[in-house]
Amino acid sequence: MAKTTVITNLKEYESGRVVFMEGEDSSCMYEVQKGKVGIFTNYGTENEKMIAEIGRDRIFGEMGMVEGLPRSATAVSLSDYTVLAIITWETLSLYFKTRPSRVVQIMQQTSDRLRLTTRVNTELRASINKTIEKINDGCSRPEAASILKDAIVKMDEAFNENR
Repeated sequence: MAKTTVITNLKEYESGRVVFMEGEDSSCMYEVQKGKVGIFTNYGTENEKMIAEIGRDRIFGEMGMVEGLPRSATAVSLSDYTVLAIITWETLSLYFKTRPSRVVQIMQQTSDRLRLTTRVNTELRASINKTIEKINDGCSRPEAASILKDAIVKMDEAFNENR
């Protein structure tokens, strides 16, 4: 069931329903009005990983829309009654006119995600460099593996903070 408001098209999703798939064309972003959406890499495979959980008043799908590139992940409804506002370039221009503070919030959310990704990348690179140094100093493979495993755990914890 879809209903239209002045600014957005609203669409309802049942739990487990795919909003978009990794690799699909991107022509819009979404704002969660009600419920939750999971963002997954490798969705539907044994390597599936939920990288974010997006709740009310949060946006997702903006990267593909802004870049004009295919979706980099899969979005799936996590709630029985998830309501999403579909934001296209046309409706985004209406946001600028009628809800400029919401545009600022969207920019802040995008900036927060970029800042988190930069922090995680920096910490992961430091762990990898530490592991290389330890290997060069003669540490064992299990010790090197442990350092890298700890880095991955820290990375997952940082991304979980973003939920």
